Amino acid sequence: MKKLILLTAFALIGLSASAQQEENDYLPDGILTLEWRFNPFDYEGKPKRMAEFNARMFLDAKDVIRLGIGFGFDRDKDEKNSNKDTRAADAKNYDVDRTSTTTINKETTLKIALGYEYHFANTGRLDFYVGAEAGYLGRFYNATKETSINTTNVTTSGSTTSTATVNEWTNYDYKKSNADRTKFNENGITASIFTGIDFYVYKKLYIGAELGITFNTGKKANGTYTKEDGRIASSNGTQTDNWTEKFSSETGATLRIDNLTKTYRTTVNDYAVDNSGKFTKLYIEPAIRIGWMF
Repeated sequence: MKKLILLTAFALIGLSASAQQEENDYLPDGILTLEWRFNPFDYEGKPKRMAEFNARMFLDAKDVIRLGIGFGFDRDKDEKNSNKDTRAADAKNYDVDRTSTTTINKETTLKIALGYEYHFANTGRLDFYVGAEAGYLGRFYNATKETSINTTNVTTSGSTTSTATVNEWTNYDYKKSNADRTKFNENGITASIFTGIDFYVYKKLYIGAELGITFNTGKKANGTYTKEDGRIASSNGTQTDNWTEKFSSETGATLRIDNLTKTYRTTVNDYAVDNSGKFTKLYIEPAIRIGWMF
C-alpha cells in the first residue's frame, strides 16, 4: 500500500513538472521572433492595404526591442459612362452621344520604426505588453483622369443627309497628389504608444492584436499636374477642327497646337495653388499580428 502511495505521489509530481515545463515552453525568454502585421484601417477610417513586418528581440521575458518595416499600396479605379441614342425615335434625324470618364488613384506607403515593448504579464499562453516606437512614415500619390466625349449628329432633308461628328477629350496626369488634389505626398516622423496581447497557439507560433495612438508630423509636397484638351470635329467627312492644348501647373504655360492651320501658340496663365507645407495628425491605429519564434 505504501509503495502504491509513493508511486502515485511520484507520478503526480512528474505530471505537474511536465505541465509546468509545457507552460514554460510558451514563455518568450531570449528569443528572436519575426511577425507579419496588418493594419485594416488608415487614420481616416477607410480600408487600406498596409502590411508590416516586425523583428522582435527578447532581451529577457519582459524587455523587448523591435524593428518594423511597413509597405502599403492602394489603387482605386472609378469608371463612369453615359450614352444617348435617339435613332429609335427618328432613324433619319438623330443624335448619338457617348461620354466616359476614368479616374485612377494610386497611393504608396512606406514605414520604418524602432520600438520597445515591456511585457508586464505572462500566463503561459497569453503575454500582455505596452510600449512605444518612433520612425519614418511616407505617403506618395499619383493619379490620372481621362474624359472622352464622342458626338454624332445626323440630319436628313429630302434626299440629302448631313453628318457631323465631334470627338473631345480632357486628360489629367497628377504627380504627388490624388485626382481631387486633397492628398499630397507626405514625408515625416511617426511616434506611437501602444498596448497589445500575444496568444501562443503552439510553442513558437503566436497570434496577437495591438492598439496604438500614433502621432505623425512632417512636410507636405506641392503636387503638380498636366492637362491636355483636344477636339477633332468634321462635317460630312471634312475636318473643321483639329487641335490640342497642353497645360502644365508647374510652369503655368499652355501650348496650343492647331493641326489644320499648322500653328503653335504658347500662353502663360496663373500658376497652380501651392499646397506644400507642414502637417500634424493624431489617430488610433489597430493591428492584427501573426509571428514565429526562433
